[in-house]
Amino acid sequence: MREKRTSLDDIAKSVGVSKATVSFVMNGRGDEFNISKEKQRIIRETAKEMAYVPNFFAKSLRQGKTKTIGVVLADITNPFYAELCKTIQEELYAKGYSTLIVNTNDDKELEKILMRELIQRSIDGMIISPCNAIDELIPILHDTHIPVVFSDRPGDENADFIGVDNHLEAGKLITFFSKKPTKLLALSQQKGMTRIIEERIDGIKTMCDKTGIEFKHVNLDENKEEAEKLIQKAVKDGYDSFLPLDNLVALKTYTALKKLKVAIPEKVQLISFDDSSLFTYMDPPISALGMPILQIGQQSVDRLVDRLTEIQEPGKHILLSCEFHARGTH
Repeated sequence: MREKRTSLDDIAKSVGVSKATVSFVMNGRGDEFNISKEKQRIIRETAKEMAYVPNFFAKSLRQGKTKTIGVVLADITNPFYAELCKTIQEELYAKGYSTLIVNTNDDKELEKILMRELIQRSIDGMIISPCNAIDELIPILHDTHIPVVFSDRPGDENADFIGVDNHLEAGKLITFFSKKPTKLLALSQQKGMTRIIEERIDGIKTMCDKTGIEFKHVNLDENKEEAEKLIQKAVKDGYDSFLPLDNLVALKTYTALKKLKVAIPEKVQLISFDDSSLFTYMDPPISALGMPILQIGQQSVDRLVDRLTEIQEPGKHILLSCEFHARGTH
C-alpha cells in the first residue's frame, strides 16, 4: 500500500508548533515572522527526516503562477529541434523555470490538442515552433492570457518571433556555389510544406530568376528507392546543383548521389540550408548554412521572461544572421 504523503500538519505535530509556523519556515519567511533560528533549523531537519515534498500545485495556486513554461516543437527527431529544445530547457532552468515539452510531429490537429492540454496545466507562458498558421492558433491563445513567443517559425507580424529571414538567407546561398549553376534543384521533405520552407523556396527562385539559373523544386520521396530514382533522373536531366532545404533532406540527397556514384562537387554541387554536426564526417564534407540555434533558443527565452515580468509593448520580430560553412561539396 502506498504510504501517506508527509504534510505540513505532520511536521507541526512532530515539532510541537502550529502548521502556520511550519509553512512560514518552509517558504523561507521564518525571519519575517520572528521565528528563532534554532526553531527554523529544527523544523527543516524534521521535514527532511520525514521526507517532506512541497505540494507544487498548492503552492502555485497561492502564488498565482507555476514557474512552468510549455514548449511546443514541430519535430523533436530533427537535430535542429533537438538542439533548440536543449537550449530552451537549459536557459529556462537557469532562470528558475521548469518546462513541459510536447512534440507535434508537424501534425496540425495534434498541435492544437497539445497546446490546449498545456494551457490546462496552468503554464505561465509558451514557446512555439508552429506548424499551423496563426489564424488557426488564435482561438486557442485567446482562451488564456499567457505570453507566447514564436521560435524559428513565425506567428504573425504582431507576435514575438525569434528566427531568421529564410527568404533572404536562402537566396544568398546561390552566390556560394563555386561554379554558377545552370540548373538548380531545391529539395524538401514530402510530409508537408511549412511557411519557412515556402520562404526558402521563394528566396532561391527569386535569386535564380535574377541570375538566369533554371530552377525547380521537388519533394523528396520518403521511400529510399523512389528518392534515388528522383535524384538519378535529375542528374540525367542536367541538374548540376542541389540545394536541400533542411539537414535531413541533405543527408538523403548526399547518400543517394554517393550510391549513384555521382562525383561531388565535380559532377554536381551541393549546399544544404541548415547544418548538422554529421556533415563534417562525410567525404567530402557537406557545405551548409549554419542556423543560429543557440541564439534563437536563448533569445526566445529572454523575450518570454521579459513578457512574464513587465513589458506590454507590441510584438517584436528579432531576425538573426546565419553563417555559411564552406566545406567540400560546393
